[in-house]
Amino acid sequence: MDWTYRMNKAMEYTEAHLSEPVNESAIQKIMGCSYQQFQNSFSQITGISYLEYVRRRKLTQAAYELINTDKKIIDIAYAMGYHSDDAFRVALKSLYGLTPTEIRTSHPALTFYCQLSFEMTIKGIEKMRYWIVEKDAFQVIGVRRTTPFGGGTWKIVKNDAERQRVEALTGQFYDLGLCFGFDELGNNDYMCAVTYPEAVKGYDHFQYPKTTWLVFEAKGKISEDVLDNTWQKINHEFLPSSRFHKGPLPTIEKYLCWDDAEDFCQVEIWIPQ
Repeated sequence: MDWTYRMNKAMEYTEAHLSEPVNESAIQKIMGCSYQQFQNSFSQITGISYLEYVRRRKLTQAAYELINTDKKIIDIAYAMGYHSDDAFRVALKSLYGLTPTEIRTSHPALTFYCQLSFEMTIKGIEKMRYWIVEKDAFQVIGVRRTTPFGGGTWKIVKNDAERQRVEALTGQFYDLGLCFGFDELGNNDYMCAVTYPEAVKGYDHFQYPKTTWLVFEAKGKISEDVLDNTWQKINHEFLPSSRFHKGPLPTIEKYLCWDDAEDFCQVEIWIPQ
């Protein structure tokens, strides 16, 4: 059973159970992988977390009911899993900027968040190399931020002053990207880093223990999204069908080359076991 089929079945299950709390066991059974792995894959592909997707779908359905039916507001709230007027009002206000009553009476133009459907198209990857590395404990220092995407942290470290500071301190440029995971809104907790043996005031740091790593190579055209496509292939094809499982430590992207002018990149993806 391929990954796209499982994801679409998970979306169908989600749609049929919008009014209920998220059932992690049911999602795991459909996907054939851990709920955490499903969450990580979902966020990387869609740009939002699974819980945020569920929230948007609930409120989309609720807004439709408010505009197109005469059902009581409290009944609509209960049907979507909200157990008080206040919780329902706050949820709608946070997404649409309007209360249930305002939506019902003013019939505004609202964003409709559709049910997702997945198709898998992998481009720019001729072959995917991987190898296993046993690595001793090491520490990294750098800049860790939570932004709507990992590139938000890279923008901080790519300014000239920050590049000069870290090069003067360590003798190297930022070449590591640590992904700690996504929050409920799909924001990426990400750290741009370099290896360094001690903590430094003014910089975030993270200590890795001795660990076994599964390492992949993404090499090809930047314009063909080779890095993102390699991640998709790892998460949706390799890991679900292999004996390997991602451990709790943050994954690492090691940038060996990123040349926008030449439209070429070479990046190692390190997945802790």
